[in-house]
Amino acid sequence: MFCISCGHKVLESARFCPSCGLAISTLAGSAAVQVGHKNASGNEVRSIPLPSGLKPTTNCEFRQKLLDSYLSIASSQELSEWLEDIGQDSKGTAEAKIAKIRRHTKFLSMPPGEFPLQAMNNLHWLSSGDGLFLIAKSLGLKCEGTKDVLLRRIYRQVGYEEGWLPRIVNGHCSFIKETILPFVQWYPILRNKNYEKDYYEEFCDEMAEIFGKDKVHEQYVVAHGKALKIDFHIGHPQGTAVGIEFKMPASQGDLHRASGQLDDYLTRYGRNLIVVLFTNFMSQTEIAMFLETLKTKGIETVIKSKAISRS
Repeated sequence: MFCISCGHKVLESARFCPSCGLAISTLAGSAAVQVGHKNASGNEVRSIPLPSGLKPTTNCEFRQKLLDSYLSIASSQELSEWLEDIGQDSKGTAEAKIAKIRRHTKFLSMPPGEFPLQAMNNLHWLSSGDGLFLIAKSLGLKCEGTKDVLLRRIYRQVGYEEGWLPRIVNGHCSFIKETILPFVQWYPILRNKNYEKDYYEEFCDEMAEIFGKDKVHEQYVVAHGKALKIDFHIGHPQGTAVGIEFKMPASQGDLHRASGQLDDYLTRYGRNLIVVLFTNFMSQTEIAMFLETLKTKGIETVIKSKAISRS
């Protein structure tokens, strides 16, 4: 598997990336191409990539509010699943289940590096969009949008509250890689798509909500007189900006074409270029070789693996 921070190959048993030091075990496999792990009950749990190089802190008040929201809207079945996940008896009334969860959950005390994944797992358990609406409302967030929009918005709030993400106010920020990268890394893939363009709309909407619609430009022409366009240009149209290019290679031909295109993108964006690599159709060898090519060019790469569907 490969580190999502630097692209270095990592042994399956590794706890830390030997190149950049990113904790692999803390991220439950999400720092690499492998994105699933087994909980104490042997059930598959989805995992979401976390930004590296940040120093989050525990926000107890926020965690308590989020826990209260979960418990107030969870169905009896969802409460049972939660109890099974933490190794407790899942029988009893809803009130009894809630009491057992409060006694035994580590949600409030778990290390900062583990909390975002658990928060997302809990959100992913919820089968109802109405439940996500109520959580968003309890946190003082915008309540408009689809279930996926609400889920991403709540998850982004986790990033803000625990210090994983910088707070952007009215789109005012420096449009450089260091500002944009954490949001690209944090962005969760909730559903698998067949083509890279199928991911554009939701990602564009997310970035526009964070940075403002006037700062997010889709299919932006990288240079006058050229037909080549980059998938996303984030920042001022003619000023300093970050270029984000999605790549989901399905063949050797796709890999060669991608490598050639990136030289033109580098001319426009330099160090402010980010490639989002979808590995859906790539072998481990292809991933390793392509990551090495990007590393040689000095391009920041964010790996997005297949989403694990809710059972």
